[in-house]
Amino acid sequence: MFDQRYQTFLVLVATKSYTRTAEQLFITQPAVSQQIHSLEDQVGVPLVHYQRPYLTITPAGHQLAAFIQRTQAQSQKLLRDLRQPAQHRRISFSTTLSLSEFLAPQLVRVLQQQDRYHEINCRITNTQTALHALQTGKSDFALIEGNFDKRAYGYQVIRHEPFVGIVAADHPLARKTTLSWADLTQYPLIIRELGSGSRDILLHLAQAANVTLADFAQLVTVNHPAAIRQLVLANVGVSFVYRSVVASELHAGLVKELPLPAGQLEHDLDLVYLRDSFFAADYQDLAQKLRG
Repeated sequence: MFDQRYQTFLVLVATKSYTRTAEQLFITQPAVSQQIHSLEDQVGVPLVHYQRPYLTITPAGHQLAAFIQRTQAQSQKLLRDLRQPAQHRRISFSTTLSLSEFLAPQLVRVLQQQDRYHEINCRITNTQTALHALQTGKSDFALIEGNFDKRAYGYQVIRHEPFVGIVAADHPLARKTTLSWADLTQYPLIIRELGSGSRDILLHLAQAANVTLADFAQLVTVNHPAAIRQLVLANVGVSFVYRSVVASELHAGLVKELPLPAGQLEHDLDLVYLRDSFFAADYQDLAQKLRG
């Protein structure tokens, strides 16, 4: 959909180097410079600032690059759908680890009921990588519970999910009817890895109470909700998860939900897609079915 100058510009944004851009595209460095200057003349604003040896992309350049990526991702999906019979179509989505535990299986069932896709591809990752997969077209949409720039994406809220503190049923805190952050920080904290939406939510919650991770007796970082469940059951420490992640353990009385100092916290679970997406109506329909 875009001529070669736009493709060259995208590579330059990624490499921040005329030399590496020329090498990747198998053209000369002067040819790269000529294409970029021609593109700047067409759009009427500077896209690149170059002062040896540093190259930076202007704010307008970043906006243009994001627009090119979004448009290419949607045009490739549309052409793929047009060329393939309905029974051979595929759809790809990203989901954060926490939501892969309970919301992603529901979504797959909804997609199966539509009987439109031969391939359903699910990519399990963290919030930032899921958003990047949208921009590059690796995912058509994403299930996200983390914080993101809601001005930059289209999204539908699926539901408001309680975010709860948990311990094993025989943990000393399990007998408490009220808690302070000072009570919590006496014990090890089992927390998700950097980039996780659940970690970001917990950090915002703690910061509002002037508590940092350093205040806890110990930090145990784990990159999967299933492992966190097992560590809590083994009485390793305190953790914070979406209630649906431990629904079975709560029902069986193996895990105790803690009374949080700030009261019950709920967080939005969102179906996220590219802003102004041509397929927005399809994603909104999926979100509606998930709500049901």
